Amino acid sequence: MVAANPLGWFIERRDALIEQAAPGTAAALELSRLTDEAVLVQARAASSRIGAQLAVFALGGYGAARLLPGSDIDLLIVSAGSSCDLEPLVRSLLYPLWDAGLAVGHQIRTPKDQVRAVREDLTVATSFLTARFVAGDETLANRVVTSVFARLIRDRRSLVERITARERPGSPYLLEPDLKDGAGGQRDVDELVWRTALVLGAPAHSPAGLVQTELLTEQEVSRLASAQNTITAARWAIHRSDGRARNTLYVTDEDDLPIDATATQRALEAVHHTLLDVRDRTAGRQAMPGAPITFGELLELGREGAPGLDTLERTVYAGRLEHAVPGFRESMTLRRPALSHRYTVGAHSLRALTALFDGPAVATDMLPALVIAALTHDLGKREPVPGHADRSTGPATEAAARFGLSFRTGTDAARLVREHVLLSDVATTRDLADENVVLSAAARIGSASLIEPLFALTAADMHATGPDVWTPWRATLVAELADKLTVALSPGVDGAGIVRAAEATRADARTAALSRGSSRAVLTFLDQAPLRYLARRDAAQVLRDALLVQSIAGPGAPGRFALGITSGQVEGTWVVDVITRDRPGLFATISGALTLSGLDTLAAEAQTGAAGIALDTFTVGSATRAPAGTETWRAVERILGAALTGHYDIDTRLAERRKHYPGPARVEQPVIRVGAMGRFTATVRVEASDRMGLLHDLARACQAAGLDIQRAVITTRGDRADDVFELTDRDGAPPSPDELTETLIPLLEQAAAAR
Repeated sequence: MVAANPLGWFIERRDALIEQAAPGTAAALELSRLTDEAVLVQARAASSRIGAQLAVFALGGYGAARLLPGSDIDLLIVSAGSSCDLEPLVRSLLYPLWDAGLAVGHQIRTPKDQVRAVREDLTVATSFLTARFVAGDETLANRVVTSVFARLIRDRRSLVERITARERPGSPYLLEPDLKDGAGGQRDVDELVWRTALVLGAPAHSPAGLVQTELLTEQEVSRLASAQNTITAARWAIHRSDGRARNTLYVTDEDDLPIDATATQRALEAVHHTLLDVRDRTAGRQAMPGAPITFGELLELGREGAPGLDTLERTVYAGRLEHAVPGFRESMTLRRPALSHRYTVGAHSLRALTALFDGPAVATDMLPALVIAALTHDLGKREPVPGHADRSTGPATEAAARFGLSFRTGTDAARLVREHVLLSDVATTRDLADENVVLSAAARIGSASLIEPLFALTAADMHATGPDVWTPWRATLVAELADKLTVALSPGVDGAGIVRAAEATRADARTAALSRGSSRAVLTFLDQAPLRYLARRDAAQVLRDALLVQSIAGPGAPGRFALGITSGQVEGTWVVDVITRDRPGLFATISGALTLSGLDTLAAEAQTGAAGIALDTFTVGSATRAPAGTETWRAVERILGAALTGHYDIDTRLAERRKHYPGPARVEQPVIRVGAMGRFTATVRVEASDRMGLLHDLARACQAAGLDIQRAVITTRGDRADDVFELTDRDGAPPSPDELTETLIPLLEQAAAAR
C-alpha cells in the first residue's frame, strides 16, 4: 500500500489557485506564500530529526515571490552540519515535493561554501540577490546573508560588469518573444533587481531601491511594476495552459489564451529601454537626446546597418521621430502577424531601413526617397484590413515633407511604398515569360528610374521580414523581373505606354461589345487579349477579331478557322487576320497559303490567346501586277482550309509553283545574324535572295528547330529579302544563343539557299 503524500493539502490548494487566480503579480505572490507554507511544514518536521542548525532560503524567482505554475522551486539549505546529518532533512523536505511532480532544485552548503560559491559562480550569486528566508534558524540565516553580501559588495564592480555582459537574445519587438530570457523579458527585470540588491547591500525583490541613487525615477518604477505584472500574467497563462514552463509567446497564444499580446509587447519594450537607460546612467554615459532627429542623422544611423538598430529603436522610443512620422513609436508595438513576419510593424520598418545599406547600392538621388519608403512602407497596417500599401503612401509623402525633403522625393517615396510588394508578388506567382505580365507591372511602376530603388526596397523588406524569406530562388526571380521591367520601360519599348494604349482600346471595345449584347466568348477574348496586340489596333478592329474568335469557339471540326481582311495603312496593302486553334507550324502554313494565293507578306505577328486560340496577323501586298481582290481572298480561304485539314500539301505545291517562276538572276550567300537577346524573345535576322515561298521555308526551319515565331518583320528590297524573326522556345522563353547557333542557323541557311 502506497502512503499518502503528506503535502496532499498543499497540492489541492495549489491546483485550485493556479486554475482560479487572475494571472499576474498577485497570483505569483500568492503561489509563493502557499509554497512557503509547504516548505515550512516539511522543514519543521525534518529539523526535529537532526541536531544541526540550518536555514532554508528561497532563491531566484521563488525568492522574489513571483513563483509561476511551471517555475522551479529553488531552495538553498545552509547548515554547519555534515551531509550525513542533513540526509534525513533532504529526504523529508524534498521527496514529498518531488512526489507531487514539482520541479525542485536545491543546494546544501555550509556558510563558508556559500560565500565561496557566490564568488565563483554568477548564477549562484544572482540567485542569492533575491534570497528570502523561509524556514529554520533565523539567526543563522541573518549571519549567512551578512557574510554573503559582504563578499558580493566587495565584488560589486565585477559582478555588475558580468551581469551587464549577460546574453539578452532576441528583441522586445519579436512577434514571438521569449518572455523570460529574451530582451525586455523577466531576466531584464531581474537585472534591475540584482543591481538594487548590490546597491542596498541586502536581498531585494523590486527595483524601487534604485530611486534613491537616481538610477530610476518614481515614474519608471511604476512603469516597471505594471510591465512586471503584464509579463507575469502572460507567463502564468502559458504555464497554466501547457502544464509546463514554456516562456515563448506564440502568435497563436493571442487567440487561444487570455493574453493581451499588445500590452505584453509594450511591457517588454518598457523593460528593455528602462534597463538600457539604467545601464547608461550607471556607466555615466550621456542620455539619449530629446531633440527631433534630422534626416541627416537618420541617414547616418541607417548607414550603420544592423549595428545601428539599437540606437534607432532608442531614438524612436524617446519620441525623436514623432515630428516626422506621427505614431511611429506606437507602431513599434503594433502586432500584425503575417506569413514569415518576425517583428512588429515599426521594428520591421527599422530593420528594412538598415537592410537597405547591406544590399545593392542605389543611385544617390533616389536614396532619400528610398529611406523614407523603407521607414513608412508598412504604416498602413495600422488598420487591420487589406490595402496597407496604398494607405502607407500618405505617411510617406508627409514624412518627406516634414523632414524638409523635396516634393519629388515625397512623390517617389509614395510610389515606392505603393508598389513595395509588386516585384516579389509578380516574380513568385506569375509567369515571367509572359510579356503581358511584365508590361502590366511596368505600367504600374511607370518609370524606369524606380526599378533600381524598388528592387533595393524589395530586398530590404524581405531581409527584414525573416531570415528565410530573401532566398536565392526569390532573389533570382525578382532580379529577372527587374531586368525585364527595365527593358519594358526603356524609351524604345515604353511598356507603360503600351499598356495605357492597350487598356484604352480594351475598354472601348468592351463598351461596344456590351452595347451590342455580345456573347461571353467575345468578352473573354477582349479581357484576355495580349497587350501588344491591343496597343496596335483600334477598338473596331479588336471587336472584329473577337467576333472571329466567337465563330470558332467551342467544339468543332479540325482545321476550323476564321478569316478577317481589312485595308492596310499603306495603299495596296491589306491586313489578314487568321484565327484558329494553335498548332506547331501554323505560321509556316499560313504564310505558304498566302504565297500560293499570289500575295507577298510584308510583316507578320503571331499571338496565342485564351484556350489555345491563335491570332496570326499578316500585312500583305499583291505579288503580281493585278491587285488583290475577291478571288484572291477566296483562294486564301480555300487553300488555308484544305491545308489545315490535311488535304493540301503546302510544301509540294510551293515546289511545283516555283518551277513556273524564274528565281533570282544571282543567288547570293544568305547572311544570318543573331540579334539582341531580349527578355521575352530572341531575334534572328535573315538576309537572303528573295524567291517564292521563302518566308514559308524560313518558318518551317524555325518549326524544325522547335521554336515559335512571335513576330516577324518582312522587308524586300529588289531581289533581296531582309526578314527579322522574334522567337521563343516551346516553353515561351527566349532560346539561348548557343541553341540558335547550333540548331536554328544551319536550318535557316539551308532553307535560304534552296531554289
